[in-house]
Amino acid sequence: MDQPGFKKSLALSNLPDNQSVETEIENMALLLHRRGDQVFATGVYCPHAEVRLDPRNCDGDLIICKAHGYRSNIKTGVCLNEPDLKLNNFPTVIEDGVVWVKMF
Repeated sequence: MDQPGFKKSLALSNLPDNQSVETEIENMALLLHRRGDQVFATGVYCPHAEVRLDPRNCDGDLIICKAHGYRSNIKTGVCLNEPDLKLNNFPTVIEDGVVWVKMF
């Protein structure tokens, strides 16, 4: 990977389609969400109350916080309950079967 800021995550084959997993890159926990040939990377905390999100609580493109039911779009980060809140999103690239995440 020649693009600055991108860090190697995991092999795409280790992330089944329509699944989400928690991973760690450089001591930072992230959630990776595979949707077909795309992978979206988000933070692990709900933008509403900093509750840790469970990757098993995804419903389509939404991740639902177990504490208060807040729903955030994994592709855009937009919180449907409060549009002013945003789930952290990180750009991703898939190269040679490996998911790379741009860390800020």
